[in-house]
Amino acid sequence: MKRLLIILLFPLISFSQKETPTDTCFTEQQILDISFTLDSLYELDDINKEIIQEQEYLIKDLKHLTALDSAEIYHYKRQVDALNKNIDLYIQREKYIKPKWYDNKAIWFSGGILSTILTAKLIVEVVK
Repeated sequence: MKRLLIILLFPLISFSQKETPTDTCFTEQQILDISFTLDSLYELDDINKEIIQEQEYLIKDLKHLTALDSAEIYHYKRQVDALNKNIDLYIQREKYIKPKWYDNKAIWFSGGILSTILTAKLIVEVVK
């Protein structure tokens, strides 16, 4: 019976006790100041998170840009190599292709002078 009485009274005794307010070592103003400081720190943290996200996005864009620049530089190097090979081929071609004897400028110049002189003599002879 005692046990039954203890079991029935225990919940009533344990839940009916009033809680005493816990005493803090801070005043109301200090608690408000701490609360304001925490709120401002949370706002600063949110702003810093946004800045970090923007910087990460910027870093990602810059990495993509450097990859594009590297590809462009690679293609310019290939283009320069191809043009240098083309120049070498032109030089080799010029070694193999020599002008023919009749493409000599001195021969054409001399032929022009001779034909002019001969034409002038022919006109003089015809006029006499």
